Parts: sequence; structure tokens; C-alpha cells
Amino acid sequence: MNSDRERVAALLGRVPDGDFDVVVRDASGDPVVIRNAPLLADGTPMPTRYWLVGRRENVAVSRLEADGGVRAAESAIDPASIRAAHDRYAAERDAAVPPDAVHRPSGGVGGTREGVKCLHAHYAWHLAGGDDPVGRWVADELRGRLDVTLSQHRVTVRHFDISATLATTPSDLLAEFLGDGDPPRPEALTNCLGTVSDAVDDLVRDHPDVIGVDRATFRGDEAWHLAQVERGTTVLDEAVVIDRHDLEDLFRTIVAETRADRLHNPAIDPARIDSIVATCCVTLGLMRRLHLDAATFSSRSA
Repeated sequence: MNSDRERVAALLGRVPDGDFDVVVRDASGDPVVIRNAPLLADGTPMPTRYWLVGRRENVAVSRLEADGGVRAAESAIDPASIRAAHDRYAAERDAAVPPDAVHRPSGGVGGTREGVKCLHAHYAWHLAGGDDPVGRWVADELRGRLDVTLSQHRVTVRHFDISATLATTPSDLLAEFLGDGDPPRPEALTNCLGTVSDAVDDLVRDHPDVIGVDRATFRGDEAWHLAQVERGTTVLDEAVVIDRHDLEDLFRTIVAETRADRLHNPAIDPARIDSIVATCCVTLGLMRRLHLDAATFSSRSA
């Protein structure tokens, strides 16, 4: 349909070069996966049979790739299983090539025969019903991952194809509960953690799948600063994993300190001498409510 072609062009940011069918749609009917003809109009081979065009799905898989998803998939899946998937993909695509074609496409998923080239292509085939172990791995990863971007004035939570804003932030907690008391009063800390828990409850009510995540990545300057404080150094790799037990220990330490005490900690940015407590409350509140035993803290943006 012309409407499909126009919509796919809008999603791709360009006019498609060849013929295609929409084979997967979202609940609203918007295209998510297209199946390409094996040859373009001029006879040029098109090796990628299934193409992920859904905007939200593309963003989610791109985040996974940016976090090392290709290497992780290759490490997690038997290479022989990946090669067999490439062969199945190529066989299906090649069966649609006209017998008199001068040129024929080659390779398997994403145009390769070995390993993993593009998670988007594998996931597209999986969504279209393909027997693809890499696509299944991507689906499992997306269902199990939570991405949290944490700044002083905004906390954005992403899970697969949803993006939501938490109803409280570190600056909110500072203004409402942590403005007086040095160190913070116990009742103020209880109110902070309770407010975060209530905000996560609201999130879960609107997006119940969030409660099933088992991995979370915290990003943003505030989250990265928290990781530096927990590790006691400003020199870290671009991603570190912190156990909730260790974060609980950090929380108990910094909430018992005065501002003057915290200023002596070389890993604490003096400009964040107050926000570090609020950031810890938000992070710990999320991990507690979602029953996360550990989380990754990353210097990279989502």
C-alpha cells in the first residue's frame, strides 16, 4: 500500500530502494519489520531479507549494541548455531530469487556467514517468526534490561520500547526533605526512600513489565558520580558493576556524615556535596523496589 511505503520511508529517513512487504506491525498497526525483495529494481542483490524499521525497537536494539551487545551475543551463543541460522536465512531469501537473475545475494543474516554483524537484522528475523538464536537472545535481553538516565532534575526510565519519567528526582528530594539537618535527619531519609518507592510503584502500575527486569544500567553525570564515590576514585572504566549490598553500605556511610565530612572525600565533587545523598536515595530506592541485586553504572549516554 502507498501508505505503508510512505510510512516506511518516514521511519527509514529515505525512500526504500526496492519492493517490500510489512510482515510485523505494532499494536497500532505501524510497521515494525519489513521483508525485502531479494533484488532491487535494477537487479542489484539485496542480502538483508528482514529489516527492522520500528522506531522504538530500533532505539532499544541500538542501546543494546552500544553496550557491547554484538560481542555479548557471540560469547553467549554457540557459533555452530549462528552458522546454521545464517544458512536458514540465506536459503529462505535465495528461494525467492528469480531463476534467471544475473546477480544473486550472498551471505546470511545481515549479509554475513560468520558470527554476528547486526543485532537489528537478527531481531527483525526473529520478530518475523525466524528461527534465529541471536534474535531470541536480543528479545530476552530487551525484556530483562532497564536503562535509567539520572540527572539532578530528571530521571528517565527506559525498558524495551517504553520511556517514562520517574515522578521524583534528586533535586525534588533535596528541596522537600534534605534542606535542613546536617547530617540528614533519619525521618527525612525515610521520606526520601518512601517517595522514590511510591514513584516506582506508579511506574510499575503504568508499565507492569518493568517489574520483571533483572539487569539495570544507570547513566548520566549524577549516576556516574555515585559510582566514583562508591569506588573511591574518579578514574574508572567506562562501566562498572556495583552490588546493591555495597550501595547500601555507601548509603549508610554518607547519610551519617556531615557536609564537612563529605567534603574531605576526594571522590566527591564539591558541587554535588548535597546531591550525592539524594542521588543515592533515588538509585537505591529503584534497586530495592525492583529487587535488583546489582546494577551497571556507565559513563556513556543512552
